[in-house]
Amino acid sequence: MIRVVGIDTSSWWGSLALVEAEEGEPLRTVADVGLAVRKSHTSHLLALLETLLEHAGWSKSSIDGYAASRGPGSFTGVRVGLGTVRGLALAADRPALGVVTLEAMAESMGPAEIDRVPMLDAGRGEVYFGRYDAASCPPREIEPPTVASADAAWAGGAGVYFGPGADVYADRCPGRVARSPRRVAEGVSRLALLKLRQGAVDAEGLSPLYLRPPDAELKKKKRR
Repeated sequence: MIRVVGIDTSSWWGSLALVEAEEGEPLRTVADVGLAVRKSHTSHLLALLETLLEHAGWSKSSIDGYAASRGPGSFTGVRVGLGTVRGLALAADRPALGVVTLEAMAESMGPAEIDRVPMLDAGRGEVYFGRYDAASCPPREIEPPTVASADAAWAGGAGVYFGPGADVYADRCPGRVARSPRRVAEGVSRLALLKLRQGAVDAEGLSPLYLRPPDAELKKKKRR
């Protein structure tokens, strides 16, 4: 049995999920929870995790790995998630992994009829997006994560567009905008468990994926 805790704090909607699998058996989501957070995820994460573990009947010693979304997304949120799983993993002497947020979104959505195109609002009229095949698990990357205008994302052609970025610009989308999976942590947990099955090592993917400098850094450059 492999058990993984997954955390997503890449946007204002945070989530945690517990996923497990016997050797050779399908992955099973044991419990998950989502929470809208307008200020900071920091004050909620550990309390939510304790509640989730109690609900699932998991002891901390039974957990085999921790994972968090590594971006793109909120700069502060990504740092909080990665720092939290790193601390938990170090304390428990377990591996900590990072998972690309957009890939986790595609995994959380599940199979579709055509390419999955997850989108996050990046502000300043831009979105973070990537393109993944319709049904693979883990999702097969067709276009890597990038940041650009929403129109650039739509220009990729037919696809199932979804996520907070697609919601913001839905009125300009020439294709289908699907209902977004809120609990991205489920995808984080599932992909991390698959990585552990394949021999992933501690700290794999723990570096943040930002795609562009933070706003504070851009403001400094403008003042120079």
